[in-house]
Amino acid sequence: MYNPRQLLVGALVGILIPALIMVLIYAYKFSQKDFFAFLEQAIEKGVIAPIIALSLIGNLGLFFLFTSTNRLWAARGVMIATIVYGLLMLYFKFLS
Repeated sequence: MYNPRQLLVGALVGILIPALIMVLIYAYKFSQKDFFAFLEQAIEKGVIAPIIALSLIGNLGLFFLFTSTNRLWAARGVMIATIVYGLLMLYFKFLS
């Protein structure tokens, strides 16, 4: 049965986890710079798309967690968030 609350939770978690992983990548490797300077430099050098792709690994784990616990609408929300990140990746890869 359709559950909009689970869909919303899945989408929000699917957006927040890759953003958190991106912050962890920044903190681990590039903490000597400002976070926004890191993003700006990654966009200029053209490496923001691979960084986004690496951060999406967390959504893979979330998707399998939600499907194994039979929260299929939350898994759909994670897929929606992943598609949004994928479109963002395509934008940075080909249009910027």
